[in-house]
Amino acid sequence: MNKKFKGFTLIELLVVVAIIGTIASVGIYSYNGYIKSSKKTAAKNTMMQIGLALTEFYSNSGFYWYNGLDDESSCTDEGSDAATKAVGSGLFDKENYINPEDGFNFCVIENGANFEIQAVYKADTKCMLRLDDSNVIDDTDC
Repeated sequence: MNKKFKGFTLIELLVVVAIIGTIASVGIYSYNGYIKSSKKTAAKNTMMQIGLALTEFYSNSGFYWYNGLDDESSCTDEGSDAATKAVGSGLFDKENYINPEDGFNFCVIENGANFEIQAVYKADTKCMLRLDDSNVIDDTDC
């Protein structure tokens, strides 16, 4: 009575599904880290562009452009999408200059006679990048 079965047993299929699930979870975790890292790099590049635009604005007018925010908590408020659009229209003459898919909101804060650019990650408002007038990016909170 030698029966030949063609196919896999239920245990074999469950083991394969478990292995695939484990590999997928590691891949998704790595992918999400990659996405956040690329958004962070894009935000840093945008901050450098804003810094250059502020320097040009200063050389033309003798003062720095601010979007009217007076403290660092304003950049994390619900109106920070409007602040990002204000930066685009105030410095680049285009409201949608800053890509909203970058996942960061941007604002320019007055810092004495200088400026500070802040970028707050929309998915995690504790993640904030800062760039001051000396073009040094502080990403210790992110």
